[in-house]
This record gives sequence, structure tokens and C-alpha cells, in this order.
Amino acid sequence: MHLRCAAFPANKINSAVLVSASGAAYCQTTIRLKSEWEAIVKVYQKFGATVILIAAIGPLYPVFAQMNDAPYGTATFSSYADIDKLKELKVVWDFNFTDPKAVGVVLNNLNALVKATAEFGPHEIEPLKVVIVSHGPELVVFAKKNYGKYKDIVDRAASFAKQGVKFEICRNAAAAQGFTPEDLHGFTTVVPAGPYALAYWQAKGYSLNAVGATMPTPPVSDLNKTDIKSAQ
Repeated sequence: MHLRCAAFPANKINSAVLVSASGAAYCQTTIRLKSEWEAIVKVYQKFGATVILIAAIGPLYPVFAQMNDAPYGTATFSSYADIDKLKELKVVWDFNFTDPKAVGVVLNNLNALVKATAEFGPHEIEPLKVVIVSHGPELVVFAKKNYGKYKDIVDRAASFAKQGVKFEICRNAAAAQGFTPEDLHGFTTVVPAGPYALAYWQAKGYSLNAVGATMPTPPVSDLNKTDIKSAQ
């Protein structure tokens, strides 16, 4: 970028107006007279009006960077001022993941929801109700036979269950993987069907959270086929 310096007295510099070559933006800065400035004056006198003001570019770089990279200003943080008017947040979470290990990632999202509710409200005795409906390949995580493989995820899920989170398992998806209720961990409940459960909870006023869900998948995938009950 080339900068043009406005005319100024030879022995005293009050200000310099820096203008981009395209004329798109300008910035005015006050520069005190220093011994270093004499060298810049000599360069200016030698090479004419177009000079690079080395001493000024450093301090001005954030200004130019902001003009180029942040044309819309800076974000602000805000919670919801009327959150306590809601009294209670209710959500049913749609679990349908190709990779069973994705359950651990989405439990991070659940943890963020729990922490945000505790910090920002609603501030009621029971401000948050969560139901998780599992009806995809990830269902193998909740099978007793796979506890060793998914121990960290299962322990976290059991901890959330102790805090009141409901874990529901689709009977059809479980059957497709060879599981009966007796094969699954005790903090889960088997329900008639995943879509049935999702419809039921939404009818009771629970909002659907499917942000973490993948596209609909069959109960058995390449990533869980070694974990189903019928696997050898």
C-alpha cells in the first residue's frame, strides 16, 4: 500500500493525513517532532510526495487491519434477559449417529446446556428437563456387553441420568441389533419406537434438538457391526 503525506512546515509537523492509493479509507494521526523525523523528511524531499512512513505504519497497522478484516464491528456477549419468565427448559434429544463414539461428543453439548442453565437460568427448583432418544447405530453404547469398550461414555451418561436426564432406547433398533431390555444398562428405558418417543415428548412441550444428529441411518453400520449382540 502506498501512502501520501500532506504538506507540512519544514521545522514542525503537527499532523499527517494518510490516504490509501485507492482512496477507500483514510486515517489522520498526530506525530510529534522527534529526531527520527528528520530522516523521514529527507526521504520525503528526495523521493517526492509518495513515501512510506515507516515510523507511523507500525502503530497504525491495527487500524488498517480492522478496516480490512472487521467491517461489521465486534460481537457482544448476551444471555436472555427474560429467561426466568420461561420457568423451565424442556428438550428431547434425537440420537441417531453412524459412529457410536459420537455419543461422547454430543454429551459435551448436553454438559454445556446443563452448565449454561445453572449459570444463566431459569433459576427454579427444576429448571431443565432432558430426554435422550437413541434409535440408531449408537445404541450399542448402552449395551452391557460393550461396557469395556465405551466405559467413559457410559459412565458419563449414567452420571447425567443421576441428574435427571432420561435415556430412552428404540425397541425396534435394539431388536435389529439383537438386544432386548435385559441386555441394556439399567439407567435406560426401552420404548416402542424412536419416532414415537420423539413425537410423544414434543406433544408434551419438549423442543426437539437434532443439531448433533446425522442423517437417518440403519441400526447396523460398519462402525457398530462388531458391537451388536449377534456379532461373533
